[in-house]
Amino acid sequence: MDDRSEAVKAADFVPERDPNLDGVILEALEIAGINVGASVYLSDLQSKRYGQWRAREDVYPASVIKVPIMAEAFRRFAQGSLKPDDPIVVSSKNQTTTSGPAPFSPGYKTTIGELVDFMIVHSDNVATNQLMDELGRQNVTEYMHALRMQTFLLGRKLSGSEPLIEDPEMSGRNRLPALEVGRLLELIACDAIDGAAEQRAVLARCADKEKLVPGLAPDDVFMHKTGETSSVSHDAGILTTPGGKQYVVVLYCEVEPRADNSDAAWVNPAMTDWMRAVRENL
Repeated sequence: MDDRSEAVKAADFVPERDPNLDGVILEALEIAGINVGASVYLSDLQSKRYGQWRAREDVYPASVIKVPIMAEAFRRFAQGSLKPDDPIVVSSKNQTTTSGPAPFSPGYKTTIGELVDFMIVHSDNVATNQLMDELGRQNVTEYMHALRMQTFLLGRKLSGSEPLIEDPEMSGRNRLPALEVGRLLELIACDAIDGAAEQRAVLARCADKEKLVPGLAPDDVFMHKTGETSSVSHDAGILTTPGGKQYVVVLYCEVEPRADNSDAAWVNPAMTDWMRAVRENL
């Protein structure tokens, strides 16, 4: 599939605003107590309707920015310009603090496919930075613009802690509003871009289950990516219910950093409460 045909498929999926879904979002925000600082996008893929709350706000996306990087990797796999088993040697310049299992020390021999997997499943920052070198951050940005995510920018490598990683090629602060990652997830859900099924399989294995997942109903399937810093906590994914209905659910939360500069995980129970309240109305 070439970029032009992907853009055509993206243009075909244009959900309409639904005041009822707006109401579901706002009621759940009130119940959870996180209406201040939240950005939300919620769409029903069957009815092609969506609701939102501040979804266009320029909230720092944290590790949710990794979903477009994955999409670019699978686009390149489909083109044949890269293969999942292409060998890569991890560079010392991409080292930073990360969470979960982290095999990517300098000189480690890996593959593009392994980097993608660890970037999404374990939110590995070193894998992400290495992929930015291999794929080219401008290529990722141009691809998202072709898919009508016009404010997206992959401008800077990720840092897991202070001091920030040295990044001479930095072109700005990363941008991915809740609305735009929601639209990308819609394309992945609807097989409108290259490698969509494979991307869903990777998202389904996301290791972080502390935000929206506890608020889901039994037997729901949530294919998602989370993100977190000291000032934001996010979750964004594709929800499939036992009855086969599909939704895209995105919740970004901005919070005031605490004195100890700890991650914003303290807001996660409220995110769970929000998801539980939303799920009761789907």
